[in-house]
Amino acid sequence: MAQTRRSFLNSALALLLAGGAGRAWPNSPSPLDLAISLEAGGRQPAASGEVTLTAPDIAEDGALVPVTVESTLPGVEAVWIFVEKNPTPLAARFHLDHALDAFVSLRVKMNESCELIALVKSGDEYFIASKPVRVLAGGCG
Repeated sequence: MAQTRRSFLNSALALLLAGGAGRAWPNSPSPLDLAISLEAGGRQPAASGEVTLTAPDIAEDGALVPVTVESTLPGVEAVWIFVEKNPTPLAARFHLDHALDAFVSLRVKMNESCELIALVKSGDEYFIASKPVRVLAGGCG
């Protein structure tokens, strides 16, 4: 069975993280940085005013946080949603047809207050937008 590039990177990342359990590495990237880098193929995404991430400032229920991502960039191919402090930062991945408008809406689970990040691929470029969301524990802050 041939190994794909993605499965190789996932295996290498798992070995790297398993080998580092129990010790802190200086300047080691966060799980969020690793997830974004993996999805963006190692490219550095640029901030863009043409990517809009909409979410509530305060979410009473972290299990159902509504998120909408829109973009006016031409030829959007994919949209990713990341939750900074979740154990697995990648919350959603959408591959879009060029004929579709770049609009996705969903509800994500957030373990605690943190940043929501939207990553958008347009052509060979990656663009990012973020928004802090405060999650209330049991709806009483």
